[in-house]
Amino acid sequence: MSTSLRKSVSLLAGLRRLTCEAGAPWAQARGFRAGALLSEVAATAGAKSDAEAEDPASIEAFRKSKNFRRRADGRVMLQGPTSGKWMEAKLDGYVEGSLLLLAPDHGVHYLVSEDLRQIDLSNDQLVGQLFGEGGWEQLMQPLYTQTAEGALKHVRMSPAQFRAIFTVLKEAPPPDDGGGFVSAAPPPS
Repeated sequence: MSTSLRKSVSLLAGLRRLTCEAGAPWAQARGFRAGALLSEVAATAGAKSDAEAEDPASIEAFRKSKNFRRRADGRVMLQGPTSGKWMEAKLDGYVEGSLLLLAPDHGVHYLVSEDLRQIDLSNDQLVGQLFGEGGWEQLMQPLYTQTAEGALKHVRMSPAQFRAIFTVLKEAPPPDDGGGFVSAAPPPS
């Protein structure tokens, strides 16, 4: 094992230990193994045993049954039950209850909920409940922008651009009110 890999493993083990100690009584912290804190919390809540709750195959089977998957970096991909297409999902940073979707053709779509102000995409149960039936596919709308000529154009982004943006639904302030822009030269007098 290389030195850098050994250091990474050691760092992760230390972080896991600190996380377990912070989330559990100090007297019990010594006996934890990987995933035990999650298992203990689930058992307290009356959930399945730790072997069932943490089985990667059952987690993947649940996600597949609800038409979504999670990338290694945690990002959510939704599959449209009627189209079969996978779309990357992310929250818009400014508009509450809004979800942005990136189609395979790089077209950006959106969903906005009047009822939900916050959507937690890190929770598999919630993602499955909200998007598992596939009704979102009929509700999503393509995101358009207006060109300088006045024509509407479907917004398209590369996956890297899509992951880097914070918001596309909030309008930028108009330039005639200052809009936070500072001119390079003072206005002529």
